[in-house]
Amino acid sequence: MNIYTIFFEGEKLNILELFIRASILYFMLFGSTKTMGFRQSGRLTPYNFLMASGISHIAASRMVNPKSRLVDAMVIIVIYTLVNLFISYLYFKAPSAVSQKPVILVKNGKVIKDNLLKAKLTIDNLFSILRQKDAPNLEKVEYLIAEATGDFSAAINSNNLPITKLDMAIESKQDILSQILIYKGNVDEKILKMNSLSYDWIETELKSNNIDTINDIYLGILTSDKKLYVSS
Repeated sequence: MNIYTIFFEGEKLNILELFIRASILYFMLFGSTKTMGFRQSGRLTPYNFLMASGISHIAASRMVNPKSRLVDAMVIIVIYTLVNLFISYLYFKAPSAVSQKPVILVKNGKVIKDNLLKAKLTIDNLFSILRQKDAPNLEKVEYLIAEATGDFSAAINSNNLPITKLDMAIESKQDILSQILIYKGNVDEKILKMNSLSYDWIETELKSNNIDTINDIYLGILTSDKKLYVSS
């Protein structure tokens, strides 16, 4: 076994030397990962993802490519680790330069259109997220925030939480999911007919919301109690 061959040559390795080279790379990767400290295995920040995928590709190619040199892979892994540590340092000193900021998508039941566009989400995406957060009724959502980790946080209006119908032994109807009736001034005819509603009903609801024309509505939600909730 030749130590020089293991580190600086690739074509003349025997089985034992290949085993040693693969073992060295594995433990270097293990040490590098521990040093970089990926905090959430399922939610890597963008630079952590690039580092992890890049390092794994480097290690794999050096393990199977007979022409590669072990020392090259070791140097690249060290450089990757140092770059990662430097970016981690910037997270504390200049977080805005390397990290995304949380984006508020809904505030006090109102959709923030510009932030929705900034987060590259559609209305359907928004309601899917709300359902996943057990908050299907937009009007009851105080905040929905797109976090920098890629997850979403929802805060529900809790004014009615201290005393519930269940606590008072009052039987209630099963909640029906809210439906998008109006989007950017256009009425969904299917939703309107499905709920046996008419344009006269819409006009009445608009007046109760002090809205002159349907074209002023960005998002109109038909709530579970058959009322029109407007986010303009």
